[in-house]
Amino acid sequence: MTRPAVRGFTLVELLVVIAIIGVLVALLLPAVQAAREAARRSSCSNNMKQIALAQHNYSDTYRVFAPGSAWGPSSTERYQNWSEKVMLLPFLEQRPNYDSTTLVPTPAKPSPNDSRPYDPFGWQGNANIQTQSIKLPIFNCPSNTTEAASGRANFTYAVNCGTSHAPPHLGSTNPAPARLGDWGKTNGMSAYMDYGGCIAGCGNNDPMISFASISDGSSNTAFYSEFVIADTSKNNPNDRTQQKYQVYNHWATGANTAEVRANCLAQGANFDNGRWQMRGVGWAWGFMGTGQVYAHNMLPNERSCHIWDGGHDWYGRSLMSASSMHPGGVNVAMGDGSVRNVAPTINQEVWWALGTRNGGESITQ
Repeated sequence: MTRPAVRGFTLVELLVVIAIIGVLVALLLPAVQAAREAARRSSCSNNMKQIALAQHNYSDTYRVFAPGSAWGPSSTERYQNWSEKVMLLPFLEQRPNYDSTTLVPTPAKPSPNDSRPYDPFGWQGNANIQTQSIKLPIFNCPSNTTEAASGRANFTYAVNCGTSHAPPHLGSTNPAPARLGDWGKTNGMSAYMDYGGCIAGCGNNDPMISFASISDGSSNTAFYSEFVIADTSKNNPNDRTQQKYQVYNHWATGANTAEVRANCLAQGANFDNGRWQMRGVGWAWGFMGTGQVYAHNMLPNERSCHIWDGGHDWYGRSLMSASSMHPGGVNVAMGDGSVRNVAPTINQEVWWALGTRNGGESITQ
């Protein structure tokens, strides 16, 4: 009886099959990566929406948005220098972290169950939340994997502090646009309190911001944006594709918003190792240098300067730009709670208008 011949794969056929599988994997991998990034972008957008809505819920309770503290006495400045994120914890399902906060001393702590009058100065310290805070997913974009310091309390979302000057942003000689950024003059959505340090004079606080303060309309005013934590492996200050990874510790100046932006862009290789690694280091710390606020002078993914005009960083004179690891644009949460993806190519005057809550500009894009 003749047995049928048993035929296996030849070496050539095996190599062809392996090559086909390799091609299929190569074709599928970008699609898988794109799907993962789409999921991360969606998660980031949802985080920002939840933070914006937490501000809405805070406003329902206190009739103002949660403020932060820009500075405190030098001996305990970090503990008396809280961010608005601390005050939003109960509205973000983070009540245990909020309740673990140790106040120094123990004054009226704003809470829905507290019958005492609302007092932003009641938060005179948050030592426990500062020293033991953990990294919370709600404050971090999943596409941004770089860490600052230990990464323990990192965050990647900042409040809009507006522009350096009031409109007209391109300038005018009669009259000249008002310069902003000092105490009580910000035109964004951040309210900075001076906790008793009196460095620039007592009582020089930003106005508490409410919906009534947003005369431009909440849907036309940016509330939060994301930013990229610095990456030490990307340190070429003249490479535009890398600039979003860095903060420049240099002061920009100018007579209007456009001049300040141009001065920052013109600084070239003034890269400084002294401050840029602070951005994103701790979500509970309200100090401007840690990136609790961002400015609308610089366009999305442009280089950042540390501050503008004079170097008083406790004023909240930030020139840190919005930036993102998402391809194509930066997520921005608006005052009405919606989240938009803004392209780096956005018209500069539209971006400036989105940064002001009371500039009276028309937005046509």
